[in-house]
Amino acid sequence: MSNAEDEIDTKALATIGPERQARLLAEMAATHPRLWRRLRFELAAPRSDMMVAAIREWISELSEQASFLGTEQVSELSRELDALRVAIASSIAHAARDLAPELMWDFIALAETVYERTTEDGWEISVIFDEACADLVKLSIHAGVKPAVFATKVVAALNSNQYGEYRALMQAIASAEMWAPAYVSQLKVLPKSTL
Repeated sequence: MSNAEDEIDTKALATIGPERQARLLAEMAATHPRLWRRLRFELAAPRSDMMVAAIREWISELSEQASFLGTEQVSELSRELDALRVAIASSIAHAARDLAPELMWDFIALAETVYERTTEDGWEISVIFDEACADLVKLSIHAGVKPAVFATKVVAALNSNQYGEYRALMQAIASAEMWAPAYVSQLKVLPKSTL
């Protein structure tokens, strides 16, 4: 039976000391691939080129996974996917603005392999990909992606929308109309059948 003194929180962990914390993290990462990938990204963060490479590796490793996911594993993966999404939308957007949209497209493309590995309704995961669609629009505008280039990618994405991973993309674009009218107008000139 645990009590307040057994609580493990940030304050309690700070009493261990940085070297011991680092040792414990390294030990845990050796047997927990999700932690390993996250730590590899955090260690790369001081250099933008290394950070981008770490993100690419992270996406690649997740795309290569083929094992079926149970309920608990879906929850764990959803936390990792959200950490990856946030890393692209914040750290990469700040350090390598021009590459952030491409990496977010790559991230959303993970949906196909993720959904193929679960029989769950995928609500936790689908919410993350919906947020990634909103991030993608902001990152593309922030990086100065030409509206015509963006529209072409949107059409290709919507035509390959096998698992609904891009379901929130049009809504995200519509929400951006006030501050990015060129993106919306470029999509409006496309044939209706493509959307």
